[in-house]
Amino acid sequence: MCCRICSFVLTTAGMWLVGITSCCAQGLIFSLPEDRTGVEYEGTVTQETVRPELEAGREALTWTRELSIKSVGREDAEFSGKVQSCRWIEIRVVTGTKGVSGIDAGPVGARIYKVLVPESKVIDTAVDADTIPTSVLPIVKGYRRLGEEQIEPLHSRGLVVYPTLCLLENYKSPSLVSGSASIENVSGNETYECRHLKGRNVRERTESRSTNDGEFWLSEDVPFGLAGWSVTVTRESKGSAEDRARFRQIGSVTSEMRLRRIVRTAESELITD
Repeated sequence: MCCRICSFVLTTAGMWLVGITSCCAQGLIFSLPEDRTGVEYEGTVTQETVRPELEAGREALTWTRELSIKSVGREDAEFSGKVQSCRWIEIRVVTGTKGVSGIDAGPVGARIYKVLVPESKVIDTAVDADTIPTSVLPIVKGYRRLGEEQIEPLHSRGLVVYPTLCLLENYKSPSLVSGSASIENVSGNETYECRHLKGRNVRERTESRSTNDGEFWLSEDVPFGLAGWSVTVTRESKGSAEDRARFRQIGSVTSEMRLRRIVRTAESELITD
């Protein structure tokens, strides 16, 4: 079930790791709200496979996805040689079949990451003041729980949200579609004024090419910045001796997500010492 989509995006990411200095990106957090504030998103993820032996030449499977981001505490910690204000950020994502009792995620379960982030490193631009790409969210320390497994510490100094948490990337030069757009929440009872942007990242090797096309809506009225997003990751392949014009699509994953609600009393789900 949702294991298939994880396999697709992780294979795509693995393909990009060779020879790419900033292959993964942080595309979820553009600003910090008041502590104990959170956002919940809901949408779909559709995986399409292209194979000649299929009757229609392709098949598509769709799952429901829920994603939440919460600020669950403040702490002063040392980062880059000095003590500074940091924030505990918790991200939870679950993908599966939606039923009356919620999402059945099968053996994959929910993925939860809890990380301590320097507040100075949460910015809404593709590069920081030192022109360093904001492709990874720097962290002081962190933890994660995958499904029903035990909580384990993170040994990395950065959180990569693509592709396991979100398909959005850090697009180097996103274009402004509209400086004054609006988007509704999932239930349609709230509308948010936004900036509508889109971006594209293309990674190519001799036998494979992957294209990430993303659109996203940023609002100052939404905690962490995102009101919604739409991303399609397309994979293509060809023979090693073939011309680039011979690339042919072998599959894609599309994610459509929109704000469901804003949480004003956010609590941590991942309890750590």
